[in-house]
Amino acid sequence: MRKRILSSLLLFYIFLSSLLLATQANEWRVLAAEENESWHFIALGDARNWEENSTNIIRKSITEYIINTDENFEFILNTGDMVNSGGEQDDWDRYYEDIALAVDKNITFYYTVGNHDIYTYRLPDGSYGPQEYNFSTYMANVEMPGNERYYSFNYKNRIHFIIINTDEFWDSGAADEFAITAEQKQWIIDDLSSNTLNFTIASFHRPAYSVRSTSRVEDAAEIRKVLEPIFLEYDVDLTFSGHDHYYYRTARQGVVYITTGGAGAPLYIPNRGELAQEDDEYFAEYHYCNITVSKEKTTIETMVFDETFESVSLKDNFTLDSNGEIIIEPEETTNPLTILPVTILLVAGLYMRRKQRNN
Repeated sequence: MRKRILSSLLLFYIFLSSLLLATQANEWRVLAAEENESWHFIALGDARNWEENSTNIIRKSITEYIINTDENFEFILNTGDMVNSGGEQDDWDRYYEDIALAVDKNITFYYTVGNHDIYTYRLPDGSYGPQEYNFSTYMANVEMPGNERYYSFNYKNRIHFIIINTDEFWDSGAADEFAITAEQKQWIIDDLSSNTLNFTIASFHRPAYSVRSTSRVEDAAEIRKVLEPIFLEYDVDLTFSGHDHYYYRTARQGVVYITTGGAGAPLYIPNRGELAQEDDEYFAEYHYCNITVSKEKTTIETMVFDETFESVSLKDNFTLDSNGEIIIEPEETTNPLTILPVTILLVAGLYMRRKQRNN
């Protein structure tokens, strides 16, 4: 009888200890989650219609899929070319028809000016008419911070976003030379030099690196010549661009460059893949990027669509630490505090069974 009482007390003690350990483990997980509270946003680009004054079922399907399957994203960062001919109001009307669900849900967009966003309709010879370098129709259809053409903002005191306009430039006279205006260049430097946050994301339409074609590779080199020295001096961590209608990720001198141009425009085949680095990733599929931000890290997941645009699969993912360095995520392991109580109970049970057999 005495042994049974002692056995019961031991089991009760083990039960209380296990309950306490489980409770403490849960409290630690809650505190860690609060300290490392995460949020996420979407990045995509080149959702323009294929022809002037037309809707785009792909653009519509991608927008509606994201909204219908993810209720918690903060905003959509668009890398430009929302429409085919942005100098014409009816193309903007078709755009807002296709993203009507986003408008109804009051989804926040942060837009980057693309070259198509200031084009007028094609002329009989196939060329575009005069471009709207005053951005009048574009600015009549969007409402962005600052001067709307280029701007910056901080989000949740975690990330500094700077939106650069690579279609507000001057031609120095050389056919192969690109340069943004002196006014915008100085604004970029002033903005980044006054930034106090540890993580910076830049968005600009024309990419700094390309594997699209020889002409696009040359264009990217000109963009890079202007912007990359600024990014390196002021510690830009991650960039998003469009213009090339595919996905391309590369890391150069500590800056990660992503081209996300697969949100509705006709896809491009990367023909200069030999220029990619060993760890680069590129593919021509419709897609979007899901960026999750926490105190310690930023994770980028690139989701590609099936032919029906009714489901997606993960195609590329990587993680940056709080300093913008690429890190390898450790494999998930079980918290020892959660299995310790069970282990104690099992060992205690075996011990008591052996004692009873011996008696």
